[in-house]
Amino acid sequence: MPIGPLKNTLYGMALPLIGKRCEWKSAGDPRLTRVLKRHHVVGTCIQRFEKGVLTDCFAAGYAQLGEKKAPVAADTVFRTASIAKMVSALLVFRLQTLGELSVQQELSELIGYPVRNPFYAKAPITLAMLLSHTSSIRDSAAYFAAFENRTPLKEMLKDSDAFIPAVPGTAFRYSNFAAGIVGCILEKQTGMSFEKLAQQELFEPLGVKATFDASTLDAAKTADSYRVLPAGHAFDAAARIAKAIPLDEADPEQHYLLASGNLYLTAADLAKLTLAAYSGANGFLDETSLHQLQTPLMGWPEKEVPMRHGMGLLQIDDPKVYRAPLWGHQGFAYGAVNGVIFDGEGNGFVSLNSGASERRHGHLALVNRDLIAWAMKG
Repeated sequence: MPIGPLKNTLYGMALPLIGKRCEWKSAGDPRLTRVLKRHHVVGTCIQRFEKGVLTDCFAAGYAQLGEKKAPVAADTVFRTASIAKMVSALLVFRLQTLGELSVQQELSELIGYPVRNPFYAKAPITLAMLLSHTSSIRDSAAYFAAFENRTPLKEMLKDSDAFIPAVPGTAFRYSNFAAGIVGCILEKQTGMSFEKLAQQELFEPLGVKATFDASTLDAAKTADSYRVLPAGHAFDAAARIAKAIPLDEADPEQHYLLASGNLYLTAADLAKLTLAAYSGANGFLDETSLHQLQTPLMGWPEKEVPMRHGMGLLQIDDPKVYRAPLWGHQGFAYGAVNGVIFDGEGNGFVSLNSGASERRHGHLALVNRDLIAWAMKG
């Protein structure tokens, strides 16, 4: 992923020359087609909504390449990558609305054993800090190694390398590990697997078909992902599904790899969840929880586009991008560049794809910036 002005410039120069070309013709809308081809989108499904109501759905390109290409359709299931963090936050705030926990509770209390940043051992770490990437917990080398060696959470949190030298709550450090701990907390507090809890308290009440459990997916309807520069097949959905372990039982010492990115669903179903983050879904979230979800707390390090992050949502406040503040989340993984964007009037879109240009301006993906211009400015 190109991070930083220099890498983005070099990526942008190389993309037209050696980037993977689109293998499809039209998205059904000339302006949208130009945007998608400009960013070398392999395949995508985009669901728009206006005034809180789902409207147009556009599908273009391919979910799977190879000898038997599988076109993207409205019912294609995509891996959302980090947009799962927004959905996990929705679940947290639903449980807070039900009175089952509070985002102001300390991690130590919620997980059942002391957790402190060794650099500032007297400073508490709260659930709110985990959600807002201000907990001082970072993605250490041990975290990445845990994808293979399944190190218990308690052991991971004893490692001083899992923390940055900053007082919890005072510094922004985007952390997949911190976001993943949210799922462990929910399992510890409820005794249910994160998957079953999400089904019972979030997906089923909102009429959404989604899952964190890859073993339940239909490989024929699940999109792969491809990097367009350097070109390559980065995520094989069928292979992931074949080796997936069912998530029937809670395991809060092992399930820290779920809440941060392993969500699968269609663009339309993700749009339904997004509208709950916009409106609270008629009391599904109480006013306090909705306000906390939508309130930005700390600025993103990259300053090119003014962005701030809160407890599950980021906010873009830049008149060069849009006339009013926007909320949402992005997801970068295996070449896919996903986006959820909405304004204060319930207008916006969900974009899920199987690969696209990863070029960014600051933290905002250029494909998402162009989709904002297409979907929300007429």
